[in-house]
Amino acid sequence: MAKAPSEVSVKVYVEKIDKLIANDLNPRKINRKAYDALKKSLRDFPEMKQLREIVVDESLTILGGHQRIYALKDLGYSDVTVKQVTGLTEKQKREFIIKDNTASGEWDTDIIANQWDIEELENWGVPNFNFGDVKEEGDEPASKDSQDKTHTCPGCGLEFED
Repeated sequence: MAKAPSEVSVKVYVEKIDKLIANDLNPRKINRKAYDALKKSLRDFPEMKQLREIVVDESLTILGGHQRIYALKDLGYSDVTVKQVTGLTEKQKREFIIKDNTASGEWDTDIIANQWDIEELENWGVPNFNFGDVKEEGDEPASKDSQDKTHTCPGCGLEFED
């Protein structure tokens, strides 16, 4: 007979950062540039500290939010909003850690380009979007025939024409 699933409960409250336990299973790392951008983001928008909880288990081991904890500590914060989850199995905790750290989906660059200020996004630390060279009207070649038809093979350097 299969074991009945345990009752999972969630409690949100403010906890001292020093009480939180880093998780040895955390699969993510962050480079210096991204870490500095994270700190800048938290410094510029400190409300994020309350809006995006650190997920911990019943023993206060971090399941999600390691990099934010490190950044908040560096910024001098002593407490943080946590979402404490109890009743997860070890397998469920491991699954959460991976799924929480999996970036899925893609940016809709059409919406980004037309609805958002790119400079503002860059100031927030959002990845740099390359929309290609935006040409002014009249910048197009006069005809297709005037375009360069010579190409160079990137592998061997052989030059050839269309």
